[in-house]
Amino acid sequence: MIARILSSDPALVALSFAWIVFVIAVGEGTRRIFRLPPDVTRKVVHVGVAFWALPTALYFRSPWWAAATPLTFVALNAISYRFRLMEVIEEEGRGSPGTIYFPISFAALILVLWPIGGRAASVAGLFAMGFGDAAASILGRRYGRHRYSAAGHAKSWEGTAVMFAVSAAAILLGTYPLLWRTLWIPSVGAAGAAALAEAPAGRGLDNFTVPVAGAVAFLVLQRLGA
Repeated sequence: MIARILSSDPALVALSFAWIVFVIAVGEGTRRIFRLPPDVTRKVVHVGVAFWALPTALYFRSPWWAAATPLTFVALNAISYRFRLMEVIEEEGRGSPGTIYFPISFAALILVLWPIGGRAASVAGLFAMGFGDAAASILGRRYGRHRYSAAGHAKSWEGTAVMFAVSAAAILLGTYPLLWRTLWIPSVGAAGAAALAEAPAGRGLDNFTVPVAGAVAFLVLQRLGA
C-alpha cells in the first residue's frame, strides 16, 4: 500500500494535501489551546510545509504533479489573505501577502529546477525559508538586541545569525537523502544567500526571495564543485 502511494504521483498529490491540512490543523489547534502568539504558530506551519519539500523531491516523478499542490494553495491562500480566513497562517494585522509568495516559490523552484537536475537545490531553498527564517523570526524578535536597517526594514544581527546557522544545518541535513553526500560549501553558501535575501525583504516578500536565493546559490555552488 505504502509503496503504491509512493510510486503514484496522483496519490502523492492527495497525500501532500492531507499533510498540509494536518499541519495547519496542528498550528491552529496549538494556537487556540496554548494561547500561543500568532507569529509562533504561523512559523510552525511554515516549518511543516517546508519539510514537505523533501518527500516531494524524493518521491514525485513529474514536476507538474509535484507543483500541483503548491499551485492550488496559491489560490487558496489568496482567498484566505483577502478574507482573513485562516489566522494561523496570516501575518497578524499587517496585510502581508507572504502566504501567497511561499507556495509560488515552492512551485517555481520545482518547475524551473527539477528539469535541470536541481531537486536538491529546491529543497535547500525551501528549507532555508521554512527552518532558517522561522528560527530567525521567533528568536530574533525575542532576543535581538543589536539592530540594523536593511532597505528600511529593522532587523537584528542575532536574528540574521540564527537564520544563517539554522539554514545551513537544515540544508545539510535536508539535501543528504537526495545526494547521499554532505555538500558543505553549497549548503553554507545557500544559507548565506538566504540570509542576505531575507534582510531587505518586506511585506512577506522574503517568502519568495529567500527560497529562490538559497536554491540558486546551492545549485551554482554544487555545479562549480562537481
